[in-house]
Amino acid sequence: MKHILFTLLLLPVLSIAQNQPRFENDTLTTSGGYKIYKGQIIRLATGTSEAGYFKFIKFHQNQAKNNTYTLENSSVMVKSIKAFKYSSPDNNSIRITGTLTYKDGKQEETDLLVNVERATEDFNGLPSELNVPEQYKRKQVQTVVNTEAKQAAVVLPQTHSTPDDIKKLLVADEIKKLFDLFKAGALTKEEYEMQKKKLLDRK
Repeated sequence: MKHILFTLLLLPVLSIAQNQPRFENDTLTTSGGYKIYKGQIIRLATGTSEAGYFKFIKFHQNQAKNNTYTLENSSVMVKSIKAFKYSSPDNNSIRITGTLTYKDGKQEETDLLVNVERATEDFNGLPSELNVPEQYKRKQVQTVVNTEAKQAAVVLPQTHSTPDDIKKLLVADEIKKLFDLFKAGALTKEEYEMQKKKLLDRK
């Protein structure tokens, strides 16, 4: 009887543990059940920022570059995974080194930092940055807003910017970031102009 009672008490703890990413025996298992391990080929989709940059997949600082939009539709053959950190879906990472194959077939060695929880979910209405089967995609937890909070939001004075104003500000911010990258030498003039045109065409 004591064993049954102990098992019942332990079940919620086990359930919570299974819903968090784990790094064991050189294999990372996301909270959705997707596994990343040495020898695997992981496929990248499209960056989810306005300018096409990846938000949740970055080059490690030792590569001295941040033009992650070039990773679109590329793949990485994993050689090592290490330095796993997790405190929340917004604050987690793992370092993946391997052979990167760009969509044009060009290859090079790469060193990436990946927020696996965000990269494997459809986040804020945008598709996941890592191509993973649908059953492995992490599902966002919907936040329930109480009635009082909704009512308070209704009576706020309508001084907010319109969606168009906000979009213009976001585009301007992305263009500034692109210009900073161009000035720092991380982008060629052609790359800068091409990405800037993409942003302006979306307005």
